[in-house]
Amino acid sequence: MRWRSGIGLVALAGVIAAAIVVVPAGGSGAPAPAPSRLATAAGWSGLVGGPRTPVGTGERVLVVLSAFSLADRVERVGGLATEADERRWTSAAAAAQEQFISNLAQQGVAVRPEFRFTRTLNGFSAILDPRAIALLERTPGVKGVYPVRVAFPASVSPGALRQAAALAPRPGARLAGIAGRGVTIALLDTGVDAGTPYLHGHVLPGIDVVGTAPDARPQAKPTDASALETHGTEMAGLLVGAGGPGGLTGVAPAATVLPLRVAGWQADAEGGYTIYGRTDQLIAGLERAVDPDRNGDAHDAARR
Repeated sequence: MRWRSGIGLVALAGVIAAAIVVVPAGGSGAPAPAPSRLATAAGWSGLVGGPRTPVGTGERVLVVLSAFSLADRVERVGGLATEADERRWTSAAAAAQEQFISNLAQQGVAVRPEFRFTRTLNGFSAILDPRAIALLERTPGVKGVYPVRVAFPASVSPGALRQAAALAPRPGARLAGIAGRGVTIALLDTGVDAGTPYLHGHVLPGIDVVGTAPDARPQAKPTDASALETHGTEMAGLLVGAGGPGGLTGVAPAATVLPLRVAGWQADAEGGYTIYGRTDQLIAGLERAVDPDRNGDAHDAARR
């Protein structure tokens, strides 16, 4: 029997591609990225919020290969694939990537990927020196080499928050006819406190992409145990909350959230810790949203 894949793999790949192309392209044969380009990308602070603590990504880059990913294969069969098909295609993507890295090693370029991607795209992230980057950009089988960028959770001033609250819908208001029953929503953010009362048991344990925790619980600042991540919990409330402050309710209170911690407390360039995420961590989170149990079959993917 053939099944339609459990999530819009191609759509996810399109989102990633859109995020990538905002960085100046570095296709095959192009000159190596100048250090200033990487520094500019590392300093990106998003569209919302005030000044941010500088964060350094070093020479960390995202390498996208031309070898097919699972998303590519699913697209070519019109979105219809069996579980066995998808496992086979995921294995083939991983094998092609491993062969590529092995070939580089024979040329004297040792690559130690920090994250590997095979579901949404075929590629990896790694710290590489400028000479290795220049070689990769001229290597057959490479679609592009892009600097890893940094993003921060959106924030607003207390005054703006009060103004927004005054304009907010009445308690209990939500999208007409939409409760989200039976739907799993992948939330890529900081950690989520699943025990928060207004989330009323509608949050799964989740996955920690940034750290090594057994689930996606919020983490404390390494130098201040009282400073917990809160952004992910707040976002989960907007999605599935019920009985929140003032009786506020999320837009789909009957849905379930699968939290993926792709941002959180990480070292910054000033020797301290700042809450942020990197583009390679975001893609790693999308990979887990597509295939939560990592068995190569995406039929268990989050639906939204």
